[in-house]
Amino acid sequence: MVFSIIDESDTVITKYASCNNCGATHKVYDVCKSEIMTGKEDIRSILSIEDFKFSLPDSLFDLLGQYQREICDYEFSQFILDNELWDSTIILSREELEDHTQGKSVRFIEKDKFRIESYTQKTSL
Repeated sequence: MVFSIIDESDTVITKYASCNNCGATHKVYDVCKSEIMTGKEDIRSILSIEDFKFSLPDSLFDLLGQYQREICDYEFSQFILDNELWDSTIILSREELEDHTQGKSVRFIEKDKFRIESYTQKTSL
């Protein structure tokens, strides 16, 4: 998974990302479209989870780590904070049960205020 920013003209801003599935570096250039960058496995400018330790509040950084979230969740968190998109949520955990899905999410209330919430959704057939 990759967090991408879409500009005002509905164009994905191109970025490079380390793939959580294959480990290769991908050039992400559109929604669900990327190309593997052969021989570029160690691009030092690609952000790591540790890089967010300096830009996210400690409590949020620790929370995402506790739930073993991926780099895209750290990037989305930074985007939410930078753009003050209060009331946004990020899924922390999810379980598929018989006829519903339940889990936990973190809701962004304001700059340094977050709330963990439980949710349940009926699975449609």
